[in-house]
Amino acid sequence: MSTTMHELHIGQVTVPYEVTWSADRSTIGIALDQSMELTVTAPPAASHEDIKDALDDRKEWILRTLAGLSEQAHPPTQKEFLSGEKLRYNGRRYRLCVTHEERSDPSLSFDGSTFDLRVPTRLDGQTRYNRIHSEVVDWYVTTAREQFPSRVEKYRTKLAVTPDEVSVADLHAKWGEFQEGVVRLNWRLLLAPTDIQDYVVVHELVHTDHDTHSEQFWNAVGTLIPDYERRREWLRLHGNTLQI
Repeated sequence: MSTTMHELHIGQVTVPYEVTWSADRSTIGIALDQSMELTVTAPPAASHEDIKDALDDRKEWILRTLAGLSEQAHPPTQKEFLSGEKLRYNGRRYRLCVTHEERSDPSLSFDGSTFDLRVPTRLDGQTRYNRIHSEVVDWYVTTAREQFPSRVEKYRTKLAVTPDEVSVADLHAKWGEFQEGVVRLNWRLLLAPTDIQDYVVVHELVHTDHDTHSEQFWNAVGTLIPDYERRREWLRLHGNTLQI
């Protein structure tokens, strides 16, 4: 797999894009992430002219998508991890209670109504932020790994599909993906409402039988998530806010 960077010019708009040639692709795929960078994934046999033609065919879609990305909510301001701040969990905001004590590492726990953060007394400045942020992210990743498999199991049986594995990771610009039998989910989904989590789970499970986002794919998603368009739009507009 190899990657190169280019620029697409649409009138006065310049869009940087990355081309990745992948033996796993049989057609040219085009995607835009939250950073407004265009990604093209092409089979090895595709020429630069083929890619240019594909981009030309999608210029209107690219402009519409760029306009939509600009509507997205701004990321939250960086937390100071002080008592009174709130952390999101399953779509709700819960108060953070911080205790300073003699200990070696920060520790985060949740009792169903309040997040309890215990912080070493001697920590301060950027080191304090980095250590606490790492602990908070670890809590979310661990909790997602505990909870997401059961959500996958719930819909797996309804779709009569069997993924080989459920994985939780930081997928950056993606909320989920399905590759080689593995459902991968972004841990940051744990900050979103549970109905949004369910949409992403079903979306990736349907990829077991449908490689592309065809009409048949969306029909299959719609059998379990009739309002999937609303949930997909929620992610588009609010996904940037699902950060620690």
